[in-house]
Amino acid sequence: MSVYEVLTVILIAVLALGASAAIYLGVLGLLGGFYFVRCAQCGHLTLSATRRPKASCVHCRHPVLMHPFHAVHHPKNVHDVRVGYRQSIP
Repeated sequence: MSVYEVLTVILIAVLALGASAAIYLGVLGLLGGFYFVRCAQCGHLTLSATRRPKASCVHCRHPVLMHPFHAVHHPKNVHDVRVGYRQSIP
C-alpha cells in the first residue's frame, strides 16, 4: 500500500507544479511579459515577446519531432515532412 501512497504524493506534486506554472504564466501575460500569438504559417498558438505573430513556430520547423505518431501513420507524406528549418536559397 505504500506504493499507492508514493504515487499519490507524486501525482499531487506534479499537479501542484503545473497549477503554479499556469498561474505564473498568466500573471506574466497580464503584465506584458509575453504574449500568446498565432503562427503566421500554420496557425498554432505559440509564445512571443511581442504581439506580432511569428513567421514560423516549432510545429512548422520540426513536424516529425512534434508529431511523431502522425509521421509514422502517414508514410506517404514523408517527402513533405521537414525535420529541420531550412531557408530556401534564392
